[in-house]
Amino acid sequence: MRVVLVDDEHLPLTRLKTLLEKYDVFELSVVGVYMGAHEALSSIQSVQPDVVFLDIMMPDMDGLELGEKILELLPNVEVVFTSGFDKFAIDAFNLHAIDYLLKPVQKSRLEKTLTRLQRVYQKNQQVVEKQQMIQLLGDLHIIAADGTSQPMKWRTSKAKELFTYMLSRRNEMVYRETILELFWQDSDIDKASKQLYTAIYTIRQTLKKYGLDGVQISSLTLNSGYKMTVNNVVIDIEQWLAQIKALPLLEQSTLTEHIQAFEAYTGEYLGDSDYLWAEGEKVRLKHLWLHQAQKLQDFYVANGDYQAAIKVQERVQYVYPEEEDSYFTLMQLYAQTDNVLAVEAQYSELTRMLQEHYAVEPNKDVVNWYQRWKN
Repeated sequence: MRVVLVDDEHLPLTRLKTLLEKYDVFELSVVGVYMGAHEALSSIQSVQPDVVFLDIMMPDMDGLELGEKILELLPNVEVVFTSGFDKFAIDAFNLHAIDYLLKPVQKSRLEKTLTRLQRVYQKNQQVVEKQQMIQLLGDLHIIAADGTSQPMKWRTSKAKELFTYMLSRRNEMVYRETILELFWQDSDIDKASKQLYTAIYTIRQTLKKYGLDGVQISSLTLNSGYKMTVNNVVIDIEQWLAQIKALPLLEQSTLTEHIQAFEAYTGEYLGDSDYLWAEGEKVRLKHLWLHQAQKLQDFYVANGDYQAAIKVQERVQYVYPEEEDSYFTLMQLYAQTDNVLAVEAQYSELTRMLQEHYAVEPNKDVVNWYQRWKN
């Protein structure tokens, strides 16, 4: 469990943090400690806690108000209030707090809270595991609750693209004029409108076919647009980005978490689609993943594990075969392991790829390095 603590008083804050860090049995990690409500609120989405402990009596914003705002941002977070007074208990539980602790917090009482939190956390994890997932990394697939995967088949490519466009803007209003301009800019308004209605109908039928009841499209007032809402369905990109944001500093004890985040990226956003509106997100996600790959590679090289570093770059090359840097990096890594044939093969593959896709030769730095290595 990822835990955040908020209290404007240093001593109670430090005491609670110390008590929590002693309970290894509960597998919790204090990921944020704040003495100001506004500071906590500004950081809460990037920290992504499972539980927040909030003091009620704070000067800039009381804990009850802060709890409401946090729940607006993170509806699934659990809230535990702390206070030197019991008069706020009713208000706290009206906010659906999981517990209310009187200060100074006693060890035996905190244990009961943690036991309750652990039960709720495990139950929530089981619910998440049973949810369907829409996979956008690699190509459009549905991952069932049992882990089986199947591609989503569409009657028309336009309906598929419109679905992915609306999914990328889920829980937001998408104006009808925006859709028409983006998808049917060459058609007259009457024809374009009919095609839009047909595409929306196709999307609804496809969602029904795949049992995606948690994904709904509602028509807004006066035919002004549409809104796609997503409930109880996991989007792989959301899950992956949360995983990346939650990563601790890369060291031997946290290596497994970093490997899992690297491997969870199953392919380029929306596969080989050429949707212009998706290019910005494609580039952003690619850079995030390549940065994660570079961190892993640097860690392995620093620890002398060249084979593990090679595996990272081989995966990069598999996902992005036109990524020129991966070929040169692999050449250098293979050279460190005295794998002559692999170095030569990478140079040949790089030369072929550049000729086929760009009609150019490898850059001078690569050529010079290769010549020096051969000699």
